[in-house]
Amino acid sequence: MLLDSLMDGNVKLSQAHLIVVSDAQRIILMNISHPILRIMTDFYAKILDGPRIFATVTSAPERWASLDLTRLEIAFRAQSFFLATKAADSWYGPLELVVEYDKYNPQEADDELTSRVRDTDPGGLLLRSKHFRTARRILQELGLLAVDLYWKHVLDELCSSTTDGDESDLRKKLSQLRASLPNRTLVATYGSSSCNASPKLAKLLEVLSAYEGHGTDFRGIVFTRDRGVARILAEILGLPHAGLSFIRPIAFYQRKSNEANHELELYRAFEEGRHNLPVLTRCNEDVEIPQASTIISFNLFEDHLTYAYCHARSKGRHSHLVHMIERGNNEQRRVLNHVETIDADLRGWIAGFAQGSTNAIPPRSLYMSLDPRVDDGAEGEDQEYMLDPTTSACLYKPDAEAAFYRFVATFEQQAVWNQGTSSISLEENDSTRYRCTVTPPKGIGIPDIVGPSCFTKAQAKREALYRACQECVRMGYMDYRHFPQPPWYSDDPHSEARGSAQEVQTANTSAGTHGYPRKSPDFWANSSKYPVSTLYPTVVVPDSLGGESHAPVVILTRAPLPQIPNFLLFFAGARATAHFYKGAPFEASPVQLQALRGYTIRVVRSLTNKPFDCPAESLLCFFAPLAPSWQPLSGAPGFLGAQLRVGEHIPWDSVQLTADYFAVPLWSSLTSLDDSARDAVVQDRNVEFTMRHFLVKVRHDLTPLSKVDDSPREAEYPNFLEYCKARRKDFEGLEDEKQPMIEVSAVPGVLNNLHPMSAPQTPPAKAPLKYLIPELTYKFTIPASTFRTLWLIPSIMTRIDSYLLVKELDARLFHLSIHEQQLLVALSTRAAWTESNYERLEFLGDAFLKVVASNFLYVTMPSAGEGALHNARQGIIGNKILHECATRVGICPYIQHKRFVPKLWQPPHTPDAPPTGAQSQQQQHQSREAAKDGEDVDEDVEMADAESSESNGPKGKQKRSKKQRQMDGQNTLWMGDKARYPTDAQHIVADVVEAILAAAFLSGGHEVALRAAKRLHIPLPNVAQWTDFARIAAEHPTAQHAHPSVVDLRPDTVEAVQTVVGAIFSRPALLAQALTHGSAFGGTEGASYERLEFIGDAVLDFLVARHIFERHPHLSPGGLTLLKGAMVSNRALAAFCVHAGLHRHLVHSSDQLANAIAKYVEALEARRAREYELATRENRLPGQYWLDLPMEPPKCLSDVVESVIGALYVCDSFFEVGVGRFFDAVFKPFMDAHVRLQTLSANPKVTLLELLQAEGCQQHAVVKIPQERQNAPVHMEGECMHAVQIHGQVVASATDLSAAIATRKVSLAALDALANDPELLARICDCGSGESKKQHQRQQSSIKSDEVMQDEEAEAAEVEEAMEAIEEGEL
Repeated sequence: MLLDSLMDGNVKLSQAHLIVVSDAQRIILMNISHPILRIMTDFYAKILDGPRIFATVTSAPERWASLDLTRLEIAFRAQSFFLATKAADSWYGPLELVVEYDKYNPQEADDELTSRVRDTDPGGLLLRSKHFRTARRILQELGLLAVDLYWKHVLDELCSSTTDGDESDLRKKLSQLRASLPNRTLVATYGSSSCNASPKLAKLLEVLSAYEGHGTDFRGIVFTRDRGVARILAEILGLPHAGLSFIRPIAFYQRKSNEANHELELYRAFEEGRHNLPVLTRCNEDVEIPQASTIISFNLFEDHLTYAYCHARSKGRHSHLVHMIERGNNEQRRVLNHVETIDADLRGWIAGFAQGSTNAIPPRSLYMSLDPRVDDGAEGEDQEYMLDPTTSACLYKPDAEAAFYRFVATFEQQAVWNQGTSSISLEENDSTRYRCTVTPPKGIGIPDIVGPSCFTKAQAKREALYRACQECVRMGYMDYRHFPQPPWYSDDPHSEARGSAQEVQTANTSAGTHGYPRKSPDFWANSSKYPVSTLYPTVVVPDSLGGESHAPVVILTRAPLPQIPNFLLFFAGARATAHFYKGAPFEASPVQLQALRGYTIRVVRSLTNKPFDCPAESLLCFFAPLAPSWQPLSGAPGFLGAQLRVGEHIPWDSVQLTADYFAVPLWSSLTSLDDSARDAVVQDRNVEFTMRHFLVKVRHDLTPLSKVDDSPREAEYPNFLEYCKARRKDFEGLEDEKQPMIEVSAVPGVLNNLHPMSAPQTPPAKAPLKYLIPELTYKFTIPASTFRTLWLIPSIMTRIDSYLLVKELDARLFHLSIHEQQLLVALSTRAAWTESNYERLEFLGDAFLKVVASNFLYVTMPSAGEGALHNARQGIIGNKILHECATRVGICPYIQHKRFVPKLWQPPHTPDAPPTGAQSQQQQHQSREAAKDGEDVDEDVEMADAESSESNGPKGKQKRSKKQRQMDGQNTLWMGDKARYPTDAQHIVADVVEAILAAAFLSGGHEVALRAAKRLHIPLPNVAQWTDFARIAAEHPTAQHAHPSVVDLRPDTVEAVQTVVGAIFSRPALLAQALTHGSAFGGTEGASYERLEFIGDAVLDFLVARHIFERHPHLSPGGLTLLKGAMVSNRALAAFCVHAGLHRHLVHSSDQLANAIAKYVEALEARRAREYELATRENRLPGQYWLDLPMEPPKCLSDVVESVIGALYVCDSFFEVGVGRFFDAVFKPFMDAHVRLQTLSANPKVTLLELLQAEGCQQHAVVKIPQERQNAPVHMEGECMHAVQIHGQVVASATDLSAAIATRKVSLAALDALANDPELLARICDCGSGESKKQHQRQQSSIKSDEVMQDEEAEAAEVEEAMEAIEEGEL
């Protein structure tokens, strides 16, 4: 009956206050949808503030074990509770209450004391930045009185010490300041002019006063985030004028992890009542203490483990758990909702945990934030910790439990060899001592970890878990994903934010060119803190590149390198995947270490062909070959590879040989030539820095006395021997003139192998070396298969650095919420010259940001018109704003904008190594190289350098050499306004921000992308989750209130439009507004579709962008933009409006508009019929028939499509439920049937040129190829052949009798080629790299030179003919 009344509209669910459902267990037993479930899905889900639901379930006790209430919880959006226990040991959590307090925004001017303290010690001699950070937090949390108390404690501690010199004078000043401070009393009356307590503190006092009736029986616990706040809060609660005489508070925080006596004393004091309200921090959430009747969460923690400890410290259903949140703070509302959303497995684990069960490892649904439990007030103390080399995060003992749980969850999610589960067990040695045993996952091969004997269970567990983490870190299993991450930035302007904005330089030559500090991975700097004797292997195994074999090579790092994903490498059109396998760490002896040093130096010197030397202690990684006996474990996950004992497979004799000698004679009487030539690299002289060659094969058919035709080098000589006699200095002849020759091929110079266009440099003009005499040849001590892999090492190490930076940024700023590969692409610009860049992601991220900004402005500016909304949106999505956000957060140094320069590559090493003789030689060599021509990677950027100008005078502004610019570019990242990258730095950084949002969306959907936007400081205040848009809209006055006049639609109109869109409008008034043109009100004020069109435009833009992005996964950004522009253009939307019939329901009062619509519809239908007839006749798909219309469509037709989408979107609380169905079922099929790359324009050549221009390609043309007479049998007489050339390469060709038709055919063929081959343009176009322009200029210069020479030769020939004619005439 209720369902029928709701469907008829006689009853509205929003009018109800409570729904009671009895025997709810019957609902889930029905095969068809129960009416109650239909009420929940069709009506309850579509209102914001629905009535509360109370459902009862009746079941026999013997069926309780099998009773599953999950479906009912989901359907009713409720939580199940048992009145009768399921078992004797069942646990009921405490009654959870939410207490709201008013927002508090104290100004720095109000905190007079902090300003006086800062002025007393302006240089920070005694007062550090952490003191002021703590003062700022205390002010925000507790108010002005608390700040006074804090500074009194700080000044007392500083003045109690005695020192000499400047500190002594400063301490006297601080002592005088301390003596002048008055003793103030607490005034917690909020709103009073003398109030010195924050609203949060005042609310806490109010909550505690409610327990005054408990008297001496009261037991409570307060959890705070910060130890400084805990200390002052406990002091304030104990003040006589606080009005809480029954409260005996104490602030508990352990300064030393081994101070168990303090913990035991707290237990006894709390049990006896000497202290009945301890104030704890998360650092001490595991402290053993009797259960309390009241748990107050003074700060919210987005952490299920902390939530479980709150339950464990309570007395169950006979106690309270109070959450304090700021009124109207949607971020805190989101955190609370996240913490309290738990599944059945997690609920069961929390129940066992609260009752003292420590054996069970929590389920994977346990969420633990990466926020550290140890605040910055304790980080400077002498505490043991582990350092994560990737992110520089510290793991203290209080964080060990959460870190271990995160590690186990990661292992269970990825491991396929898991042979058992983890566990934690406690045993009691005697009545006062405990020992904990931790069992790691069996699949990793780490035995049980037994902790030390401790006085308390909590300390025993903490010590054992910390040891387990140490072992997992030592073995390379636990990494940055499991470490807590300190805050990336701080709201305190005086704090030293880790991600704070760096100084941005501006070039003198261009205001659009900015220089940002270039970030280097923290991994290598932290590696220097590890002992050099312990090495962590990472094996690199490239696939065959160019048909040649590549042997595995191991990278040995001093710190455990995190798992690196496989990636592609390129060379001369070929590609290969580099695979990575981690190995078990091993100890290297001093002899082995020196051998590895020598081998690594030999590799670097042979790759760069330059001097390089470095002591072993300064090298941060080593390279080594692997014996053929090494094989990766088949099917092993990457992080399980640490079980591989790589050290046992390193051929130490070969390593030592390479370290001692760069080459040995190839010709030897001890081994056959065929054996020596196998897998060999050779050189024709016994010097280290020279050209090397791969030995192709032994030519037994040739001897030094032979002459060959395929080696131009020896063409002028009768044989190889004579060539050697003539060209080799001090040549004394051969021992065997009949020995076989060897055929070789040159080893190319080291290249950038990260881009598909990677290719060897232009070969020298002189003839290449092809044959060598073995007796005069030397064999390089590194085998060819190994050297081919080492030849890729510079590019591999560069890409590893990129991944290290991405891992660092993802963990620190985004808390591992973005997929690393997506984030790397988002940070890579076109100038980086890598396989992928951010441009496709920027296309999607731009549309997503537009939706987010439109949602925010629509709900926060309910009375603003479309023009005001557009202007306000630019204040959120504009390039300037996004650049400011990125600079403030510190994203810019992570952007990959620098092209890898192989000539400058060196292995990671500490820069402070003392220069050796070889290094001095290296510096001299680099000075000589500075004058030579090389790879021009960064054009000259003139900077304002005062010191250089002063020291060098007028010469200070001279143009720097290319080598100097390249070296300077290693530390500074210059972006913007260059000839090769015609985009300013502001635009580039803004594009990167949008690409990051797209990467976040692809990684986790709307919520993850919204969280990324918040972390990037995009101005979206008080929006923490997607549901906040609907919540804010409900709290603000609606547009209907501002414009009450809304037209009434006929019932058949509502039904007809709902039939078209395939969804129900839960708010028919919004549909009426969406269909109402401004003329409908006859000049009076009313609600037209303008605001809904504003938000609908953004939603449609995003839906189309996402559809094109997913449908064309390899289409270039230019093609994506062209397709989206065609689908959302006014012409396309107007045609769709007529196709869907929405124009019939438009409400207006303009005869002129009615006539314009009628004329347009008539012309459009005629053109549509003609296009479909032609498509059928030509056996093709129809195109955009609306493009050929001579008239522009009435704009209201496209507007109404967007406004209807906007209305449906708002009706669904800003979710894409109904809009998505409409888009998938109606809009997308229509556009896909008509809009394609080939139909973007009536002239395919125009589309092709627009696409190539959008991609930045500057060298392309559609050319006519002349046909020779002898080709007539192949092509019909008179046929025209046209081709599309990009950078001189033909990508498509077509012939036809008509030149126009041939052009059309070849353009369509080129569009097909570009759409079907995603890397075609990337392979042949390098306009973005800057090299193409220079090559083109050189080609043009060469062509002009050839033309001049031809003209001069022709002129000379004419003159000679004229002279001959004159002479003949004279004779």
